[in-house]
Amino acid sequence: MKTSLDCMECNIKQLIKVSKFVGASEEQQVIASKKIFKMLSEVDFDKSNPEIMGDTWKILIDVYNNNNPYKEIKSFYNNLLLEIYDDVRGVIKKSDNLFITALKIAVIGNIIDFGAIHTFSKEEVINRIEHYQEMSFRKDNSKKLEQSILNANTILYIGDNCGEIVLDKLFIETIRLLNKDVKVYFGVRGGPILNDVTIEDFNQVKMGEVATCISSENAVPGTILKDSSKAFNNLFNSADVVIAKGQGNFESLSDIKRNDLFLLLMSKCDYVSNIIGVDTMDFVLIENK
Repeated sequence: MKTSLDCMECNIKQLIKVSKFVGASEEQQVIASKKIFKMLSEVDFDKSNPEIMGDTWKILIDVYNNNNPYKEIKSFYNNLLLEIYDDVRGVIKKSDNLFITALKIAVIGNIIDFGAIHTFSKEEVINRIEHYQEMSFRKDNSKKLEQSILNANTILYIGDNCGEIVLDKLFIETIRLLNKDVKVYFGVRGGPILNDVTIEDFNQVKMGEVATCISSENAVPGTILKDSSKAFNNLFNSADVVIAKGQGNFESLSDIKRNDLFLLLMSKCDYVSNIIGVDTMDFVLIENK
């Protein structure tokens, strides 16, 4: 998906957010601002915003000498969701439809996003999970996804953000209950970028209990296949089912067409929402074939 003028707002918002978060000096803020504004002034609008955000992030971590400014708060949200793991698992197991319940709860976690324009709180996250039955998909290919999962030998599940990775784990647990023979791989970013999942998050939530880790080897808030590792590309192309979570993965993969590629997200800005044909903050599950 090509970038737009609207996407520049997210990059500038991230500049402001990180600058405040790390307590950057006025001098550092000026240096970072000038470098980012120069980069944005020369941006290639044929690129997706996750690629551009990756460049913004490189400037921020270089100027502020901090390659993982969200490390502690990422760990906080992982632990917050781990604290309710058993309770949420109980809700799923008691529900009439394990698959749909686990799917809804997994995508609700997509609200946890330090890179988006919208705001959220831990109270809102918990409240939305507790009221999962009230949410619905504006675009819904869940029946096709379930059937594809039942027939799959391998699944690549590309993660998105901290915190929600715990709910992804519960969804993958449920997938493996439905298809006991399936092999699931969980995709992470190649390094710290915003609050996106990395190998550290994979290990913190013990995702290895249900899936095998594979890194894109590229630190951007999405999946840029041309810049990802050969192993990641091979798996992306050979997996029976690919589930890509979150708006960053939608932005970077929406132009990739293949059977059984499912994009699962909350649409968090007007630009993306207009492309999908939904309202901002709607949930969608699209097979991108």
